[in-house]
Amino acid sequence: MADRKDLTTSNKDYSVFLPSISSFYSKFIAQAQKRPDFVKPERMPKGFEYGIDGFDFLKPKDNYYNYKWGLYSAGHATRDTVKSDEQEPMIQKRDREHSFILGDSGGFQIATGVIKCDWPNFKTDDELRKTILNWLEHTADYSMVLDIPTLAAAPPLNAKTGLTNWVDCLEYTMFNNDYFVRNRQGKTKFLNVLQGNNEQQADDWYGAVKHYPFEGWAMAGYNMKQLHLALRRLIVMRDEKMLDPGRDLIHYLGTSKLNWSCIFTAIQRNIRETINPNMMVTYDAASPFITTAKGQAYTQHVHRNNKFSYVMEAAVDDKRFQHSTIPFPFNSPIGERMNMGDLCYMGPGMLNKLGKEGKTSWDSFSYFLLMAHNVYQHIESCQRANTLADIATTRYKPSHLEWNKVKPGQSEFDLWVPRDVIYVTEFINKLFKSETPMQMLEEGEAMLTHFSGMKTIKTTQGAFDSLFDSGDAVQEESDGEFTSEQAEAAEDFLEHLEQ
Repeated sequence: MADRKDLTTSNKDYSVFLPSISSFYSKFIAQAQKRPDFVKPERMPKGFEYGIDGFDFLKPKDNYYNYKWGLYSAGHATRDTVKSDEQEPMIQKRDREHSFILGDSGGFQIATGVIKCDWPNFKTDDELRKTILNWLEHTADYSMVLDIPTLAAAPPLNAKTGLTNWVDCLEYTMFNNDYFVRNRQGKTKFLNVLQGNNEQQADDWYGAVKHYPFEGWAMAGYNMKQLHLALRRLIVMRDEKMLDPGRDLIHYLGTSKLNWSCIFTAIQRNIRETINPNMMVTYDAASPFITTAKGQAYTQHVHRNNKFSYVMEAAVDDKRFQHSTIPFPFNSPIGERMNMGDLCYMGPGMLNKLGKEGKTSWDSFSYFLLMAHNVYQHIESCQRANTLADIATTRYKPSHLEWNKVKPGQSEFDLWVPRDVIYVTEFINKLFKSETPMQMLEEGEAMLTHFSGMKTIKTTQGAFDSLFDSGDAVQEESDGEFTSEQAEAAEDFLEHLEQ
């Protein structure tokens, strides 16, 4: 029997990756709990001693692996709280002393039209605001305020929203903030969301919303993608007492690249040491679930100085593997309990839920199994990257004044960790203790912009959009970035699969 893994303990003092949990995954567990025949006994692989309940990784025990943290979005959840309790018990009935959920308000889904909004009456009809506020209070330990991302005012979405300028997004966000301040019940702590698609917008947005009495911060847009700005923002916030105890969480929206994971850890450690010992830095992605919807599996981790990433590749989908006892080849507490016949369950002549023989050998349980495997692999990869970075940064402490741009793989210090991760970690360790941090930021500008994947700190908006989608639902990986459209398409596919 495969071992149970405790990913909560192994996260040590690293920044915390939040898997953006698919509603398909949580609702699948609920269906199996309500209907014993939902997964027929002959369909359940013998190695899964805890049954379907064991796939709930938020539980502190009696599961195949434990990981206490996650993100859940109002954009795809059941927002009726009574129905949510019934349909999403993994989230709503969890042991709150031993788990943590960050609630995403669904602002991106409002901007893209997944959540319908009556824009002409936005300020007079509070029904949507009320529904989302109540759901967040009912669901989450921390929640993001209901921001309107700036992409809502850009083509093609502005044709749907009628918003014509990024300032419109700021105005509506502040209107929502005011509503939340007046009507909150104190059942969740709120994160003040910072948007902006360039430095000036980001500065103006911060100046307009920083007075709100929320309990933490969510970094979106340039605040998340441009490391020079991200660090400058933190130094300014420190000096304005905006990171003091009472504001104990900083979340970076929709990114989980391994090099950034290590930098978020450096930020968390330095804030804890010099400003606020309670600070937690988190970041999220739905990549394990999107990958599954695209028929892909996490196959291995690559932690090398010239390639620091997950690897997601097409999983086998072949009816010839029906009843196969060949082991599933990729490691996780889920994969180690599976055979290829557990994934490729549908053989020739078998009929699906529609009474037809489909082309795929996968049924809905195949997707569920692969999701659980992919989530584990993603978390483990983040943790291993941080462990390797700790080893490398203990051995090497280069000065940012010595940094120069080189081709990938050249002038590397370490076998496993890219040089820029080592340089930037050491830079951050000095920055928060420096008496002249703005001078340091000026000195490190080229290094930080290069780390962010931009040519200059003044990269145009068009170039920015070509590098990153500005929406808060973007999921990024080194081996293939997931756009917001792919994220929505994946969730739609999974919801259809569930039905």
